[in-house]
Amino acid sequence: MLRESWSLTVRELKHWYRVKIQIFMTLIQPIVWLGLFGQAFNIGSFIPAPMIPQYFSGAPDYFSFMALGMLAVNALFTCMFSGMSIVWDRRFGFLNKLKVAPIPRGAIPLSRIMATVIRSLIQVSIVLIIALAFQYVPGLTGLTLKAGFNVMDLMGMFFVLFLLSVAFASLFTTIALAVENQETLFGVINLLNLPLMFASAALFPTAMMPEWLKNVANYNPLTWAADALRQFAFVDTAPIHDLAFDILGLVFIAVVLAGMSVVVSRKLLSNK
Repeated sequence: MLRESWSLTVRELKHWYRVKIQIFMTLIQPIVWLGLFGQAFNIGSFIPAPMIPQYFSGAPDYFSFMALGMLAVNALFTCMFSGMSIVWDRRFGFLNKLKVAPIPRGAIPLSRIMATVIRSLIQVSIVLIIALAFQYVPGLTGLTLKAGFNVMDLMGMFFVLFLLSVAFASLFTTIALAVENQETLFGVINLLNLPLMFASAALFPTAMMPEWLKNVANYNPLTWAADALRQFAFVDTAPIHDLAFDILGLVFIAVVLAGMSVVVSRKLLSNK
């Protein structure tokens, strides 16, 4: 199944990088988010300077706190559209050709998940580079990492983003297989994206949230990812969860959702 999955994954990636406007959007979107939202929405200015690391998970300023959360949000947004190619393949009949082809049914969702994870990691790499580069632009605040940040910390961050991407890509690929048209898929995406983003510690410290929202946010996978990223990047003396809890939580949800996607897709592709 891996060979068939990889062949379909390459097809998905070719569709992505051959559309120049998508490459342009990949480059311009992080600049818009980090440049406008990150630089303008500086809630750190309302907090006394000595208390900023305490509120922002050890980050020296709000931008550094937000930039790492933005890596997780960027992975989420990329994964949300992982099922769009399934919708188009269904509309143009290519999905029916795959259904009668001598390939395992599980290769179809698995290829979408793999292609989305690769795209997601490329895009978060661009976001990370831009966030770091901002500190060399006069007048802007850039991402400042802890002293002694090393390759192992960087690999740990990308492992966290890999797990998060697998989990969300699996979820939205399964949803795309279950719905009949793109209007329904967009409706589901719009229903989930803002609650997932704002009910998390990606952009705002949970300490500033109401107690009920804080309890919800603490068990949002986006919070686990953002919390783990900050523990790799900063000296966080008061993390939301232990690093092991965050990573094991992400491993669990990635395995469960990927397995569910493969199992459910076999049934869905057999009945349609």
